[in-house]
Amino acid sequence: MKLDLVIAGAIINDSIMIRQAIDSCPDYNYNEKYILFDGLSNDRTFDEHIRYQEYKNNIKYLYPDFKVIEFKECIYFRNMIKGFSKISVADKFLVVQDDVILPKFNLTDAVDLMNTLSDCKILCFPHKVIDVNYNWFEIIETSDTPLLSATKTHGFTERTFLCDKDNILNICETMPSNNKNNKRFTTLQWRNIRRVHGSLRKIL
Repeated sequence: MKLDLVIAGAIINDSIMIRQAIDSCPDYNYNEKYILFDGLSNDRTFDEHIRYQEYKNNIKYLYPDFKVIEFKECIYFRNMIKGFSKISVADKFLVVQDDVILPKFNLTDAVDLMNTLSDCKILCFPHKVIDVNYNWFEIIETSDTPLLSATKTHGFTERTFLCDKDNILNICETMPSNNKNNKRFTTLQWRNIRRVHGSLRKIL
């Protein structure tokens, strides 16, 4: 099973943020590591284009072990992931947006948990805790065991997630861009049930 690390980037006010996002990614034997840089919209000034290119060049220099893909036009996150899914040879991606710091967790454990659940195609690690009263996601099913607390919902946060490549490509090609009310768009999210050193941090 091959897994790619994908950092999704764009023009950003604080260049430290993407470095914090990259440095927070878990250690793992990734197939490849990528940084995707979205293009700039047409209303951006010449100076903004220059600064953005300097920013990208600096990130390339700081992270030579990453392959960098630069999009010429502003296509936004969804289309970057869609395009990347068509060229990657990996089976799964860990996707991290450039302004998010990942919580500490064991990625091997996360992959193993995802593989044990046949209907789990997206496993997300939200940038903030979402409780049962938060109405962004409609809850389908919850379950609790001594080792696992899982909530299956009609949606997911795109900030940080582990996904199956074929499934995420199918979503991008067949589902509307706003899936808030799409009953077929499901995922599993995990609540943090224990903070034992070396164990997976499961977050809802």
